[in-house]
Parts: sequence; C-alpha cells; structure tokens
Amino acid sequence: MSALPGTSGDQEESGPLVFQRGKKLNDEYYIISVRDNAESAILKFAAYELESSETFELGYSYGDFDALFKSHPELVNPANKEARYDWVVDRLDFTTDSSGGAKRLNLAQAPTADEDGPMAKPGATLKAIPKDRLTFAERTRIRAEADKMEEKRAASIALKSEKNRKAFVAELQDKRKLEELKAQSRRQHIDEERAERREKTEMQKRITEERHKRYDENDTKREERIEALVTERKARDLQSIREIIEAANQKKESLRKKLEDARSKKQEEEAATHAIAAAKKEAEAKLEKKRGGNIVERQERLKQSEREYLKYRETQISKIAAEEREKNEKKSTYLREKATERAAQLKAKHEKLEKWERLEDTRTQANMLKEHSRNQLMLDHIEHLRAKQSKEEAEAAARKQASLAERKDRENKEAEALAEKEKSKQEQETKRTSNITGREALREQKNQQYCDYIRDLKTSEALRIKDQQTMVASAVDKRRLRQLQDRKARTEQENASAVTNTTREENIRTREKDRDRKFAVQVKDMKEKEKERQLELEAKKIQRRLQEKESAVKVHEEEQQRRRQMALLEEQREAMIRERAIERNKREQERLKAGGQAGAEGEDGAEGGAKAPAADAGAADPVADATPAEPVPA
Repeated sequence: MSALPGTSGDQEESGPLVFQRGKKLNDEYYIISVRDNAESAILKFAAYELESSETFELGYSYGDFDALFKSHPELVNPANKEARYDWVVDRLDFTTDSSGGAKRLNLAQAPTADEDGPMAKPGATLKAIPKDRLTFAERTRIRAEADKMEEKRAASIALKSEKNRKAFVAELQDKRKLEELKAQSRRQHIDEERAERREKTEMQKRITEERHKRYDENDTKREERIEALVTERKARDLQSIREIIEAANQKKESLRKKLEDARSKKQEEEAATHAIAAAKKEAEAKLEKKRGGNIVERQERLKQSEREYLKYRETQISKIAAEEREKNEKKSTYLREKATERAAQLKAKHEKLEKWERLEDTRTQANMLKEHSRNQLMLDHIEHLRAKQSKEEAEAAARKQASLAERKDRENKEAEALAEKEKSKQEQETKRTSNITGREALREQKNQQYCDYIRDLKTSEALRIKDQQTMVASAVDKRRLRQLQDRKARTEQENASAVTNTTREENIRTREKDRDRKFAVQVKDMKEKEKERQLELEAKKIQRRLQEKESAVKVHEEEQQRRRQMALLEEQREAMIRERAIERNKREQERLKAGGQAGAEGEDGAEGGAKAPAADAGAADPVADATPAEPVPA
C-alpha cells in the first residue's frame, strides 16, 4: 500500500466531489473533501483550513484504498462508500518534517480526537447480525434498535446542518468585513494621491512666485541704473553751464584780440557736447536692445511651460483611459470564469440527483419483489415526487434563464451608457482643446500688437528727440528743461506700461487658475460618480450571492423535509406489516387449536404452523429492508 501525498491542485483534474465533512485537528477547523478521479483511478482526500485557506491532500489508488479494509468485514463491500470515507476521515492527522517545516496529511493507526464527540455518524454501518433463525422478540428488539438508529441519524443530520449554516453566516460576515477594509484602503489611497497633487501644485506656485520676484528685482535694478544715469547727466549739464558762464565772463573781460580764440574754443566745446550726446544715445540704444532680448526670452519660457503642462495633461488623460480599459477587460474575464464555474456546479448537482434517483429506483424494484401491494403504493408516491421534482427543476431552469437574460440586458445597457459617457467626455475635451488654442492665438496676437505699439512709440520718440536736438542751438537752457520734462514723461509712461503688463499677466494667471480649478472639480465629480456606481454594483453582486446561497439552503431544507416525510411513511408501512404479521400468527394459532388433530399429523401441523409465521415474519423483517439509502453528500 502506498499513499500519494500531494499539494493543492486543480479541482477538475482531481475529479468530482463525492463526500465532504468537517473535522477539528490540532485546534484548527478543516473541511475534509473526497474527490474520485475515475480516469486515473485515484481517490484524493483534501483538508481545507478555514483560517489560512491552505489545502493539504492525501491520495490513494483504488487498489490501495480497498487494501485498507481487508481486516474490517463490515467495510469490505465497495458499495459501502460513505462508511469507508468516514473511517478514513476519522484517522486523518498531520505530521511535520524533521526540520519542523511544512505539514503533511497522513493516515493514523487510530481515530484522532474530534470536537464533535463520539456521536454516531450518518454513514455508520449497523453491526453484523447472525444469519441463524431469530425469535420474534429478537426481531422486535432489532427493529426497535434500527428505528432508534434512524432517529439518531436524523438528529445528527439536523445538528450538522445547523452547524454548517452557522459557519456559512460567519464566513459571510468575514467577507463583508473584508470588503469594508478594501473600500477603506481605496479611500486612503485616493486621499494620499490628492495630497500629493496638492503639494505639487503648491510647489509650482512657489516656483512661479520666485520667477516673478526675480523679474521684479531686475526691473528695480534697471530703474536704479536709469536714475543714476539721469543724475550723472544733470551733473554734467551743470558743469557745462558753469563753463559757459566762465567763458562768457572771460569774453567780456578779454580784448577783441582774443575773440577768435574764444569762438574756436566754443566750437570745440560744442563738438565735445555733441560727442557726449552721441555716446549717451548709443548707450541707451544698447540698453533698450538688451531689455527687448530679455522680454523675448521671458515669452519663450512662458510658452515652454504651457507646452509642458499640456503634454503632461494629455499623458494623464491617456493613462486614465488605459486603466479604464484594463478594468473593463478584467471585469469581463471574471464574469466569464464565474459563469463557467456556476455551470460546472449545476452539472455536478444534476448528476448527483440523477445518481440518487437511480439508487431509489433500484431499491424500489427490490422492494416490489417482496411485496407487490406495498410497492404499488410506493411506486405511485415516488412517481408523484418525481413529477414534482421535475416540475421544480423546470421552474428553476426557467427562472435561471430569465435571470441570465435580465443580467445580459442590464450589462448591455450599462455598456451603452458608458459608451455615451465616454463620447461626451471626448467631445468636451475636444471643445476645451479648441478653446485653449483660440485663446493662445488671441494672446499671441495681443502680444504682437503690444510689441508693435512699443516699437512705433519708441521710433516716434526717437524722431521727436532728434528734432528737438536740431533746435538746441537756439536756446540751451530751454532745450535742457524740455529734455528733462520729456525724460520724466517717458519714465512715467514706461512705469504705466509695466503696471499694465503686470495687471494683464495677473489676469491671465487668474483665468487659467479658475479654468484649471473648474476642470479639476469636474474630474473629481466624475470620479466620485464612477466610484458610487462601482459600489452599487458590488452591493448588488453581494446581494445576489446572498440570495443564491439562501435559495441553496432553502432547497437543502426542503430536501431534508422530504426525507423526513419518506421516513415517516416508511415507519407507518413497517407498523402495518407488523400488525398484519401479528394477526396472521393469531389466526394460525386459532386454526391449530380448532383442528385438534392427533399424533404425527398434529406435530406436522405444528411444525408447518411454526414455519409459516417464521417465513412471514422473515419476509416482513424490516432489518433487511431498512438499510438506509445512500444520502446525498451535503
């Protein structure tokens, strides 16, 4: 004999489930399942731990399994399958490796302890009854023991049904808690993502503020430099005025002989003044050119940041769409797997029902050979039950088809609604992109107009300054005063333009922030609605599973009720048989007393009368007929 220990495998490869029972080993609860693989001629005993969800298997070939019961006469018969399975399950135990590592399932020499106690199991066999002739009292005692055994069996079945129901309710509560924990984890993950996005937005805002601060510092430095140049120019002008005054005094005091020298000196001074003015003009042109370059660089940086933002947003949108597609694919795969599993379970259930019906037919035919009148009554009753069961199965099949059709319609409607929603989302995105493009084009046009205006303004200002310089020779004082006024007006105009630019940029940033905030609110609302819809679908799925399990429990309870009714009818039949046997014995005794025959005829008559009741009692013996039918595994 060789056992085939294994690990958890595929249920389809292990074969169909033929027996199942709960057991407590090493203070842990296990569900022991027996699977019969007819193709490989192997029986597998699998122990499923409820807390850790681990599965341990122990396999036997058909020959090794039959060799286990050679020393047990009551289990030698291969038809007594449930008693054999109970015998093996009672002796299952765990052993560990020498290193104290993995556990292995094996068969012990003696039955292992179980919290259920020494209660009689539903599949326990009766003790062997001697084949010698029994008295009427012994037959009566054996019948009473059989009736008590049947009552104990029914009580054990009811107790185990209640235990299984409690275990099912506990498992359902654990699943609900697990779903709540998953929902809480999802909410926490969403909050963390929101905090991360918020921190990223604040960081971008700080970077923008620092950039504007640098711009303001550069403008301040430029203004300070301009003021220093203006002060320097004023000092030079004052110095020139003093020199002119001194020259005039020298002209008045000098003689006419020095008039020509004074004129030549004056011409030199005017040439030097023109050279200084040309140098100043060239410096101002370089400064204006540098300022224009800085403005162009700043505009390029702004455009680059806007392009990066649009690219990042498109990447996020494509990522969200890919996650949605992957989620839909996983959902369809899960639904197909569940439908296949449900079809396999229904097929196994129908096969078990058909097997049970075949056993009932065999037993009914055997009983018909014993008593034709009793079998006629039982046959009518069984036909009625079969018709009722067929009707119930047909109704269940119709309900199932209706439920499948309804679910398919609902899924089609949900798919259509989702497609419409995606289409509207795409339209909104396209519209938003077109609006952004239009606003960018309008902004570029306004910037170009502003640059042209500034360029024209500077050109006209330069022409006006040139005209004024041509009229400087007539009145130096008047020209210098007019230049000071012009510079002041130009400074005020530049300040007003800078204020206008700052206000315009702030308005643009405000509009962009409002637009991004509205879009974020819309995305948040859409995600919350999607989450609520997913939660509603999960709740409906859980409710549907609960309804299916409740219907299964109800069917099991109806089956138990039907079996109890069959047992009650069987008891009534046995009572009627006993009453007829008693009446038959009384009539035989009265006939023997009334006959009064002598000698051998009397002895022959007595022997014949004793054999006849014995034969009738043997025919009506319920011990042989009361062998319980093989119950359907729970």
